[in-house]
Amino acid sequence: MPAVWHALAVVLPRSAVAEASRSLLALGATGLMEDVPTGTALRFKQPWDTGRKPRPPATVMLRAWFRHRPEPKALAMALPGREVAWTEEPEQDWNEGWKVHFQPIHVSDRLVIAAPWHGVPNAVVIEPGNAFGTGEHRTTRSCLAEIDRLATPGGSCLDVGCGSGILALAAAHLGMRAYGMDIDEDAVEAARIAAAANGLLATFDARPIAEVEGSWDLVVANLYAEVIAALAVDLRRLARGHLVFAGILSDRAHLVEAAMSGLEQVHRDDGEGWTSLTYRVPA
Repeated sequence: MPAVWHALAVVLPRSAVAEASRSLLALGATGLMEDVPTGTALRFKQPWDTGRKPRPPATVMLRAWFRHRPEPKALAMALPGREVAWTEEPEQDWNEGWKVHFQPIHVSDRLVIAAPWHGVPNAVVIEPGNAFGTGEHRTTRSCLAEIDRLATPGGSCLDVGCGSGILALAAAHLGMRAYGMDIDEDAVEAARIAAAANGLLATFDARPIAEVEGSWDLVVANLYAEVIAALAVDLRRLARGHLVFAGILSDRAHLVEAAMSGLEQVHRDDGEGWTSLTYRVPA
């Protein structure tokens, strides 16, 4: 019979979590997790927010996992007056199980993004987890679709904030001269490794955008609207064909549109609260 974990959930005031955690560990819990109670709104401070960080919820759903359920009397003493809920969870191979969430991304007949274990012929292979960008998120898919639509063999592509390098690698796969840049040195290294693994010619570094010279047929940036707006002068300076933007929350798309005023918007995609925008730049 497969091994089973006994999972406990209890809602507590935040001030009681530390003591309850110690008690549950003493009863044999092998793992604990703080969660948000059902129906509780959770607010995060976004990079563009000013002011103080939002207060965390006053209550916490504390989860604990046991191989064997503790005695009811001992549990009642550990969590006096608390109502607990039990569920059973089968043992999982987490080293392999998480992979089922990553499926190949078929952008078109000529562009497919896949993980190493998919074994898809002629795909751009990205190792999930090395940096942001596996093609799963809508913003990345939007950029990939526009790269597929606009890429021309022998052209050039600049990927600003390249993360895993997926966009630059897609452009290189489609025959473009690709260059990706990111302020995160780990992301740059992950992108270089991915380029080598795919046998693609693409350059990656952490050079500030202000130091980048030349002009590019296609400039892509999957970044927050506020960041795109802040980099607008350099983005416009470096583009000579098309600018493709994603990573934009729909209620902030106006910031990018204002920053790109005077350019022809040739494509807009809205969905799931996100917006991507494409502009044509005179050569």
